[in-house]
Amino acid sequence: MEKIGPQFRINPWRGEFDDAATERAFRQYSEAQMARALRRAVLVWAVLVVLFGVLDYPKLGWSAEFQLLFGWRLATAALLVFFYWQILRKPALAPAGYAATAVEIFGCFLFFLLYFIRHDMVTWVIGVIAISLLALFMYIPNRVYLSLLTAGFLIVGMMFCVAINGFGVETLIGLAFILMLPTVVGFFTALRWQVAQRQHYALLMQVMTVNSDLQSEVRRREALEVELKRQATTDPLTGLFNRRQYEMLFQRERERCNRLHQQMSLCIMDLDHFKRINDEYGHDAGDAVLRHVAQQLSCSLRHSDVVGRFGGEEFVLVLPDTGLEQAVAVLNRLREDLVATPVPVNGTLLPVSATFGITEVREDDTELEAILKRADRALYEGKGAGRNRVMTA
Repeated sequence: MEKIGPQFRINPWRGEFDDAATERAFRQYSEAQMARALRRAVLVWAVLVVLFGVLDYPKLGWSAEFQLLFGWRLATAALLVFFYWQILRKPALAPAGYAATAVEIFGCFLFFLLYFIRHDMVTWVIGVIAISLLALFMYIPNRVYLSLLTAGFLIVGMMFCVAINGFGVETLIGLAFILMLPTVVGFFTALRWQVAQRQHYALLMQVMTVNSDLQSEVRRREALEVELKRQATTDPLTGLFNRRQYEMLFQRERERCNRLHQQMSLCIMDLDHFKRINDEYGHDAGDAVLRHVAQQLSCSLRHSDVVGRFGGEEFVLVLPDTGLEQAVAVLNRLREDLVATPVPVNGTLLPVSATFGITEVREDDTELEAILKRADRALYEGKGAGRNRVMTA
């Protein structure tokens, strides 16, 4: 167990983890199972206590001795039933062990009464005690050292009863040997079982820890993969698609529109007087303007539209399922929104406008470059005409 971790080191004589926190965790883990086993054992014990009382009547009759003995049996059974109910309400009593030990010690007094009242079956009583000592360790779930405490109380109490009855030292030694034998066997059997349970728990915790680490690593790698994919397909400054990605998406949308006989438009957008912004306010201001425009484009257009950064202050807009007339209306609205939302930079509102060159993608278009050149010619016509306008080609 050392290889697993010092917190899982097990005391070889108590059968429990040396680390208190680990032991508490184990008891909580095994609480439900121990509670079920203890309830079952207590119920069987209560039934046997009452049933064996039937054997007293033929010998004792309705005597004071029978009434005393049977009354004690009923009190023991009642205590056991009450304890059964308490375990049902509070399962944590089972792994703690102290309540079970108190009930066991109370049950020992029944054997002492049997010894004094049933003189005709003293040998039988001692035999039952030996069996009970074995069952104490192997059938009633409890912590090993608490079971040993109960066994010690029963052995000492029984030897005291024998001693005050006038038996000699030889008899006491023989009785001690008889009762110690099942105690030793039961103790080491229960100890071995409890150590095995905790070893199993320690291995389970190690496996769960490894699985948790593996799941964390898988999630980390998945997040890294998503991030790498994002970096490979987007422009780092604006977060828009880069050239490789928007070209791929253009081809996909073009094939779909051709298959469905839908119109499609492509636009190149260029920010007006962007060099002046860089020169007068610095490149940080220029970057802020680019990010602002990228956000405007992403928010204003449809999810099916493709928005990419063409380079510098130029952007590419792919509008699937959109004819030229409809695209012009959309882009004019976008152009007006840009003008109406200046960019705040260092306490100054920088006005932003853009010129748009748009063309409809034709069925005979075979190369994206040719479509871009057509849109680019419309863009330069717009710049020549005074900028801040939408031009078609």
